[in-house]
Amino acid sequence: MTVYVVGLDGADWSLLRDGIDAGDLPGLARIADEGVTGNLESTLPPITFPAWKCYSTGKTPGKLGVYEWFGFDRESRSITTNDSSDFRSREYWDVLADRGFTPAVVNMPTTHPPNTDDGVLTVAGSPASEHGEFTKPASLKAELLDAVPNYRTKPDLVLDEATPEELVSEATTLADQRFDAAEWFADEKGCDLVHLTVFVTDTVQHRLWDQPEKIRELYERIDRRIAALLDREDTEAVVLMSDHGFTEIDETFLVNEWLADRGDLTVGDAGGREVLASVGVTRERLKRLVDRLGLVNLAQGLLPESLQRFFPSESGRVAIQDAPIDWTETKAISLGRGPIYLNDAAFESEAAKRAYRTSLSEALSSLETPDGDPVASAVHKPDDLYSGDLYRAPDLVVEYATGVDAPEAVGGRVFGERTEWLATHRRQGVFGAWGEEFSSGRFDCSLYDLAPTILHWFGAPVPRDVDGDVQRAILIGEPQQRSVEEGPETATTGGGATAGDEVQETLRDLGYMD
Repeated sequence: MTVYVVGLDGADWSLLRDGIDAGDLPGLARIADEGVTGNLESTLPPITFPAWKCYSTGKTPGKLGVYEWFGFDRESRSITTNDSSDFRSREYWDVLADRGFTPAVVNMPTTHPPNTDDGVLTVAGSPASEHGEFTKPASLKAELLDAVPNYRTKPDLVLDEATPEELVSEATTLADQRFDAAEWFADEKGCDLVHLTVFVTDTVQHRLWDQPEKIRELYERIDRRIAALLDREDTEAVVLMSDHGFTEIDETFLVNEWLADRGDLTVGDAGGREVLASVGVTRERLKRLVDRLGLVNLAQGLLPESLQRFFPSESGRVAIQDAPIDWTETKAISLGRGPIYLNDAAFESEAAKRAYRTSLSEALSSLETPDGDPVASAVHKPDDLYSGDLYRAPDLVVEYATGVDAPEAVGGRVFGERTEWLATHRRQGVFGAWGEEFSSGRFDCSLYDLAPTILHWFGAPVPRDVDGDVQRAILIGEPQQRSVEEGPETATTGGGATAGDEVQETLRDLGYMD
């Protein structure tokens, strides 16, 4: 018997409820009618990195040491890109493997390179490449590709040049491959638990939010696969979840450009990018050329990431990771959609740094969009949000107002810039559970609660250092009545294989970097 955890990146009840009510999503309707469903509160910021690992560990970013796609090395004043080696915890499937269960993980972001413990069958998610090593054990790759021919880890498209039809077609193909792999793990490997992530839901929603019929087309296909899981004889339970929700972008706020206007961030000579942009030599034009020539598979060889990053975007924006920052003048920098780091060397004393942090927090808290709406719902100190030793933590975490997107780029206008994204993340995602020993009705919970609850359902120990709780309200029968077994801590110091530059390459393709 198998428990399937279906992760739909960015799934939002505002999308799914309409489809359920219209009768277009009978699989999800069955989970809602026969099982338990509700909102799933994500971490802050509600971003892929680290949200998926918050789910799989049951811990806040303060214990994981990862707060966004990017990190900041205070000593070298350098911006780093996170991958699986940066997370400082084992995951709940590692605990299951310790207890003799056979778990499999398919396509979850944050699992590349595959650094899971022995005993966990892993197919890494993007930015992994099927052309390299993306499974653990390594021998699993040949078996998977034999069972699911043409399995791909990410879209074979220039995303911002693809038509809606091309994007949905590609997304449907990749979604099917995730379910095919999950069923293969259950049938051929006898897995007790299979987690699969469909990441392309996030990709499609970012770009096609104004075309809900196209998004519905993808979800209808996913729903048919979920319905098939519910009907499988081996299915003991299906858990549905998303790492965050989604909402339309009402305003784009370039926080680093705002910091630059304040004199808090200084960017030096752009190294010729402005000249290239003025004569029309831009990253977008190079991508269009690659797409027209049908050379997407060869694009990395023709335009390696180290070369792509030199060219400016058509808007004039430059990813903060590529900008020549003058650290002798810079006080603060934003990395991604939330974390802000202060440059320790810019302050004469710790007291001066604290005073600046307070004034910056107050400025962001009172800042309004051109329409007079708040830019931020709240500005937090990390120790107000996170537990643990706050390894590599930012100095502030901005909780942006719903509908405000805050890319990390510098250049362009503080407000009003448009990117290929039409929608962005919000904190409320989706949760559902169906099967024996799961209750019915409505129940809201936290992303941190899933790992301890699933472990308890299996009768496995719950690590004493998790931040989530076993949610007995969604359980019935013996799991609800059984006392929670406490297990040893799962903290680690991180480490393992690293991904290198391919992470940034993928982030550019997905639109997380300019």
